[in-house]
Amino acid sequence: MSSYASEHENTRGSADEGKAREAVSRPKVMVIVQEGRPLPPLERLEAEADVAVVRTADEFRAAQPGTEILFLNDFRTKLLREVGPGELRWIHTSSIGVDSLMTREIIDSDIVVSNSRGVCERPIAEWVLGVLLMFTKDLRRTIELQQARTWQHRETEPLLGRKVLVVGPGPVGRETVLLLRAAGMDVDIVGRSARNDAQLGHISGFDDLDRLLGIADDVVLTLPLTEETRGLFNSSRFKKMQPGARLVNVGRGAVVVEQDLLESLDSGRLGGAALDVFEHEPLDAANPLWSRRDILVSPHASGDLIGWRGKVVDCFARNLSLWKANEPLNDVVDLKKLDPSASAMAPKRP
Repeated sequence: MSSYASEHENTRGSADEGKAREAVSRPKVMVIVQEGRPLPPLERLEAEADVAVVRTADEFRAAQPGTEILFLNDFRTKLLREVGPGELRWIHTSSIGVDSLMTREIIDSDIVVSNSRGVCERPIAEWVLGVLLMFTKDLRRTIELQQARTWQHRETEPLLGRKVLVVGPGPVGRETVLLLRAAGMDVDIVGRSARNDAQLGHISGFDDLDRLLGIADDVVLTLPLTEETRGLFNSSRFKKMQPGARLVNVGRGAVVVEQDLLESLDSGRLGGAALDVFEHEPLDAANPLWSRRDILVSPHASGDLIGWRGKVVDCFARNLSLWKANEPLNDVVDLKKLDPSASAMAPKRP
């Protein structure tokens, strides 16, 4: 990877030398922020770059000329699909997921993509542990009984030795596996292909998914959204899960077919679900998921600790310094490896 500076090495001694140095020292940076959402603390970048915040397609188009860097603070954005990447040479995302960047134009380009690894993985893993504790210790019912001023002794399930299947051993899945094991749970892992990991141990391939679903007390989804994972957990897959098993999804909402999930809960096949992600966000007020006692609805906030926006800006700022110094960036994502058309190991929908 080369920085903006390398393209201007031949301008030294020319009349354009000053402009080239200025472009390197204060590059133009676009920041996509979702409409209605607060700005990250971008003042931390004032000394390093000329920053333009964009929220709409028109603003994005207007800011594109001469801009090679995008700081993406809206993982749901459709602007890159609608407008295209323009002159971009580097995109940094505030999230781990890169769903909005999986366009043919970007995948097949030389655009460098980096993400904000290290900000939300542990918080999401803690959220998963929390909801598993909520289920096993029946904490929702305890709160309901307290509100009803009802003293009702009950027995609860143990966490120790509970069989958990984590599907998707990426950064979030990895942190989740380690935390659940530390809490005493027996965790299996499924990834794209079978392999042994120095930290996690054995990872089973997707060809073993259905067998492992049948022996898991809880199934935790930390999958990215691709054409192969979309709708992967449907009625057929839910039938392969152990009766009474619970589902936790902190990956992407569209991995789960929500209507099939409701039917599986109604039939008694599944014992409950905790969802931090949904196919359509924000979740519509009329959606039946809201009113279910056997479903926890969370507003895509499992990884958002107090101060997370500042940490994401810090990740970008560190990479911006490397970019300006023509050094390799941290946490680069190879979109070509995530391209479903290039993968022969993708999971199959039953």
